Amino acid sequence: MSAEKKSTGSASPAKKITLLSILIIQLGVVIYTGSGICSKMTSNYPALSFMWLFWLGLEVVFLGVYAIFWQQIIKRFDLSIAYANRAFAIFWSTLWAMLIFREKVTPANTIGVIVIFAGIMLVNQDAK
Repeated sequence: MSAEKKSTGSASPAKKITLLSILIIQLGVVIYTGSGICSKMTSNYPALSFMWLFWLGLEVVFLGVYAIFWQQIIKRFDLSIAYANRAFAIFWSTLWAMLIFREKVTPANTIGVIVIFAGIMLVNQDAK
């Protein structure tokens, strides 16, 4: 059919990266890291107990919401920008580990997050 949409492999023109677009991507990343929190909580309960099933179910909900949100993000941004910013999940996971689970954050953890942040900034700089 002539009405069929052909995939050429070329994406629509890339959207310029702005503070708002970074915040939107980070919202998706925060949703994604919510599944990690649920997974950690699930591990605290015996398999198939009510609380285990609750946290597992909530994890699936987070992942489902994230999947839908992420599809919209990669529809609107270059993959290189979206995935580079997704690497910021290590920051959010470290923050949740510290705030929610009272885990110790070492200087090496902090340096690692800073290095990742610097890499994300370099990738985002190319998109301006």
